[in-house]
Amino acid sequence: MQLMALVHILAVLICILFLAWRFRVSLVEALPVFVCGLTLVLYVLAFFRRLAWIDGIAVLVLLLSAVWLVSRKKEERKNVIRVCCYNMTRPSFVIGAVLLAAVAVCTFTKMVTWWDDFNFWAVDARALYHSGGFAGRYGNVAPAFGDYPPGSQMMKWWFLHLNPTEFREGLAFAGYYTMNLAFLFPLLKKWKGKNVFFMALMAAALWFFPSVGEYFGYYGFCADLTMACIYGGFLYAVTDREVESEVFYYGRLGLYLSVLVLVKSIGFVWALFGLIFFLLYQRSGEGRKGNGDGGKWTWLRRLLVIAALPAVTGGSWMLFCLLMRRVANSTTTAVKYVVTDEYGLSGYMGEYAAAFLRAFFGSPLHRTKSFFLDLTPIGCYLCICLISLLFWKMKLLSAKMGKLILGFCTVSGALFYGIIFLAHITIFAGETQYLDTAGMILSIERYGAPFTIGTLLFLAQVWMNNGERLFDKEKFPALIRRYGVPVCFILFVALTANYQVGYDGLAGYRDDLEEQRLDREGYVDGEAEAFLDAIQVLRPDKRARVYYFRGADTPEFHNIYTSYLAAPVSVVHKEIDLDEAPADWVIGQIKGSHASYLYVADTDADENAVFDAVTQGEAFSCGVLYRIADDGETIKLTRMSQ
Repeated sequence: MQLMALVHILAVLICILFLAWRFRVSLVEALPVFVCGLTLVLYVLAFFRRLAWIDGIAVLVLLLSAVWLVSRKKEERKNVIRVCCYNMTRPSFVIGAVLLAAVAVCTFTKMVTWWDDFNFWAVDARALYHSGGFAGRYGNVAPAFGDYPPGSQMMKWWFLHLNPTEFREGLAFAGYYTMNLAFLFPLLKKWKGKNVFFMALMAAALWFFPSVGEYFGYYGFCADLTMACIYGGFLYAVTDREVESEVFYYGRLGLYLSVLVLVKSIGFVWALFGLIFFLLYQRSGEGRKGNGDGGKWTWLRRLLVIAALPAVTGGSWMLFCLLMRRVANSTTTAVKYVVTDEYGLSGYMGEYAAAFLRAFFGSPLHRTKSFFLDLTPIGCYLCICLISLLFWKMKLLSAKMGKLILGFCTVSGALFYGIIFLAHITIFAGETQYLDTAGMILSIERYGAPFTIGTLLFLAQVWMNNGERLFDKEKFPALIRRYGVPVCFILFVALTANYQVGYDGLAGYRDDLEEQRLDREGYVDGEAEAFLDAIQVLRPDKRARVYYFRGADTPEFHNIYTSYLAAPVSVVHKEIDLDEAPADWVIGQIKGSHASYLYVADTDADENAVFDAVTQGEAFSCGVLYRIADDGETIKLTRMSQ
């Protein structure tokens, strides 16, 4: 392990130890708060392309912590060390630390295979790794996904940065899984006992828990699963009044939402649902107990403060995208639909409705057959409603809280499934794969994860922190009193999880590694290799954008993978027959691309005449990189390589 990687790990440990000591919480509660804080720090540094400054910050944390500890009085220093040692030896932290270490080791050789990752999630992480921050105007490496938020990318970058000499996709997966798992760890908050067998079962249950209703998160960087984990964590944090510090209670809520809106554009919807739940909770009898002596309108002021934080982070990203001309195809599609109704939805609505209903009521969420229960979307929804009802009737919560949670889960689920349906007849109206039931169920599974997994996580935390009262009776043996609550959670996961996807995400992927490598090598032909060699000179240029002309018969996935390998250089692909295209039209396309460089694949000699007029007196050559100079009237091409 490199020295700087060790420094970073120690700095992380010190930060979560300090949070736990300062606010009197467990390390598993402090970790997601730290993850949010680190994400926001990296987010700010990325604007200035100074992500590498995190090295200096890590060193500074070590130095300041040493100075702070030495400067304490002897008794206080002993108390701090005692509390930190206690927190580090608690079974909850041991389970979490071992699980994170196991995931990092097991995914070290994992490769990117999902095309959504090649389109954005992986290629953007690769660009951040090489450039140290966000690209400048027209420099983003995924032009079709320009306004996608970068929240989950920050943790991927941090893990990738632990190995600064080589880009390893496996480290990005470690960062992705760590970010998700961090918000599951508060489930361990009240863990008791050091039975290794039960601790191992709980670690396995945490890993397999998302597979109850999620598939993509085990094979790729599915941002919807990350949103689910944060959303579920937020819902429970709202009801967690055991936290002594008001600063920690409200600060945690604000941090969660601040990162939630940076994970994906749709995150603002889940932030809105979260704020509605917070409002309902604050107005309930339970919420008013926590308002102290702040006055009648305390809940409103605190709501505005919590809402302001995600407004700042989400708003800053939208402003940055506006200034840097970053826009996604889905955003453009949504605008066109609202303004022009370009897609003529009346002809699709009946087919979409039929496909949605077939998938919602009849298709299992699991892509492969499970050993026990395969929940359909409606089955999962009813399961959530039933669990909420049981918690109320079993008096795990007060009567008001029981009704509140049951009502919120029921209504929020119905609303969001309605939103998913509307999305398919608007934003996704042109994607006819969703007219098929198989395509629709995958979409419902993926985009519904924040509700299914997020709400189940919330209910699981309610159970783990309140269920002990059902077993706190002398008639139960000591083993049941201690492990009855977690065993019920473990059994729920065991009955509903998809073991295959969980295993494949952690270890089974190794069976296909060689085949994946061969497939990826096949995506890069000789022409693409020549192009990648030619643009090596551009890597130091953080704003490099290349307009790449290739033949009209080039498969789309070849272009996508070429763009992935080219990062951080931004590539705009154009498949065109130059022999058929008017010269003025071609020049107009180049000007409209906002590219700084041009590369044309080898073509017939007659086609080169299109560019001869703008090469400053010399014949244009294919397979050569040219710099584009645009004076507003026309363009000039200057050869950069031979």
